[in-house]
Amino acid sequence: MTLEIKNSWNTVNRALTIINLFLFMVLTAQGFNYKEVKGKTVPVYVNVALLLVLGFAVAVTFYGLLS
Repeated sequence: MTLEIKNSWNTVNRALTIINLFLFMVLTAQGFNYKEVKGKTVPVYVNVALLLVLGFAVAVTFYGLLS
């Protein structure tokens, strides 16, 4: 049971990392090499906080562009 929870959290964490990299790429208008960041790990709580910050920044940027 614990192994299943750990595996699911690792999957969620990897997905959050990729989403955060994509949002950062949108904000900075630069690309990233997935092979370089494939093995990197970031704690889940940092990923969630970063997702909130980057999501807010992208929303504000797009709102500013559309206004």
